[in-house]
Order: sequence, then structure tokens, then C-alpha cells
Amino acid sequence: MKTRYLIAAWMFCLSAYPQQRGNFTYDRIAERHDKNGDGIVAKDEFGGNPLMFDRIDANQDRKIDRKEFDAAIRARSNQQRPAIAGIDGNTAPLPRKQVRSRQPPEGVTLHRDLEYAVEEGQSLKLDLYLPEKTDTPPPLMVWIHGGGWKNGDKANVNGAILKLSSEGYAVASINYRLKDLSIHPKNIHDCKGAVRWLRAHAKEFGFDPEQVAVGGGSAGGHLSLLLGLSHGFAELEGTVGGNLDHCSAVKAIIDLYGPSDFSSFSKNSERFNKAHEFRMEQLKHASPTTYLTKNDPPVLILHGDQDKTVPVEQSILLDKRYKELGLESELHILEGAGHGGVVFSDDERFKLIKAFLDRHLK
Repeated sequence: MKTRYLIAAWMFCLSAYPQQRGNFTYDRIAERHDKNGDGIVAKDEFGGNPLMFDRIDANQDRKIDRKEFDAAIRARSNQQRPAIAGIDGNTAPLPRKQVRSRQPPEGVTLHRDLEYAVEEGQSLKLDLYLPEKTDTPPPLMVWIHGGGWKNGDKANVNGAILKLSSEGYAVASINYRLKDLSIHPKNIHDCKGAVRWLRAHAKEFGFDPEQVAVGGGSAGGHLSLLLGLSHGFAELEGTVGGNLDHCSAVKAIIDLYGPSDFSSFSKNSERFNKAHEFRMEQLKHASPTTYLTKNDPPVLILHGDQDKTVPVEQSILLDKRYKELGLESELHILEGAGHGGVVFSDDERFKLIKAFLDRHLK
């Protein structure tokens, strides 16, 4: 709840900027937080809300300068539309077309808005981040954004995942059809279509089509699990984008606080039930644990023990089911963490994610 109030306050500050130019300026921010006086506010200098810092820090270099600050103000001034409900009906990220594009890390080339399919008149696109210097074709990490299956955008890439592109990985961030859980399995069909498209174009972009992992946060964590665990189940494969001579299987999964079993989730979350239109039979069909077999890929799970949106029990259950089948599951419960936040993309988490992927893709 406190986090939502802080985000709302940040949005209010930006939206009110044209009328309160003297109160919310880069000079004011620098005066309060630029401790070494170099004209740049570093993250370890910033004493305010970290979510506010991350929203301004478009290139995720842990520094804010005047140019980035002014760009954030301009972007927000053009984004005066209300936020919409997320995974449990609470306020969630801005709608897709309102999200500012992420800037690639140094030494990384960004191929933006690559169309992988057209479904129901909607162009489905992905962004592809490629390291500029590699001795061999890099493995591919596919990121699926969150947003309660209702909203969000491929620009919402976890900072630790994006950093992989400067450490020898190709990173793809995909969009998919949005509404709510009621459109299942259309959203997972889109995700699998994106993976097939990427494999079909691997030679063109120079990454390794055999070494592919998938990951996501919240609803994206759910879709990542569903994609990774349902290989071989024809009803979830779909035909989106074609490329049916290529498979959608992956070698590893990274799940950040995603639901894994909707039957148990819905029993303990009245807010979830009210926020989404679905048939009860869809809950089992959309649950990743429904498809768990002894042949499934390893999973890295990160979840906060104070998550009020997706209870940590969802990840504990997944970890338990994995280990009962003798599969590799690496569960990290973050003490004091809620549903998302900068702790899931900090240096410690980046090292965990990279070490996990290095073991399974390199």
C-alpha cells in the first residue's frame, strides 16, 4: 500500500510540473541529493523514494542527469491518462503506448519494434538487445513483462535482465495481447509465437537458437513458467506468427514472483477473483503446475516474503513440486520484499541470475 502511495505521489509531481515549475526541478533534486557536487545524482546519493529514481533513470546506469530528468518530465506531461488495474485489481504500470522506451547499455545494439506476428488486427512486436562484440553467437534470454495480463509493455525490462545484454547475452523483450486472464490461451500462444520467430531469425541477428531461456515478473513470471513447462502440449502452442518448423522450448526459466497454481491462488485472493473474468476450468488450464513433468527445465525463483499481491506460497509450492520430481529449482525468498521493487534488479540479484544462466546456457 505504501509503495502505491509513493508511486501516485511521484506521478502527481510530474503531472503538476507545468504549474509548479519552481518546486520540482532538476536543480532542486541536485541541491538535495548531489552530495559530491558533480552535477549528477547517483543512486547511492539519492535519499528519496527508489521507485522515483528508477522511473527517471531511463538508461538504468544508476545515475540521473539534467537531460534524463527533463525527458521524464516531458514524457509524463504527455501521459495524462489514468492507470489501470493490475494482477489483483490494484494500480499497475502505465498502458503500453505510454511507456518510454528503454535505452540499451553501452556496447549493445537495440533493434526496436520487430514485428513477430499480427493477430486480430494487432501488430505484436518485440525489442532485441544484442551485444556488439562477441566471439561466439550469444545465448538468448527472452523477457515477458508483467502488468496483470491487462497492461504493461516490452519497455518494462527488469534492470538485471537488461544488463545481461552487456555481459554476453542477447535479450529479447516481447509484447503480447492484453485484456485479462479470460483470454487465455491467447497470451501464451503469443509468447510461444515470439520464441519461434526469434529462432527462425537467429541467423539474421547472430544469436544461438539452441541456447534460449525465458523469464518474467508477476504476470510475466506466470507466462514464463507456462511457456517453459508446457512444451509438447499442443493446445498451448498455437500458430501465432507461423514458423511452426521451429520449437518454443527453452532450457531455463527465471520466475520473479509469478503465480504458479491458480486453483490455490484464487482460493486465497478475493481481489484476484474480482479483478479478472475467467471460467473456473481456465484456472487449471492456465496454471503452470498443471503441465509440470520430470523433463522440464531448471527454474530460478525470486519472491518477496511480504508480497501481498502474489503470496510467496505460490513460489514455495512450485519449488516443492519441482523437487518432488527430482528437478532443479533454486528458490530465493527475499526478506522484507514486496511485489516487485528495485531489490529484484540489484547487483546481488543480477549475479544470481547470471550465474544460473551461465550454468545452463553456456
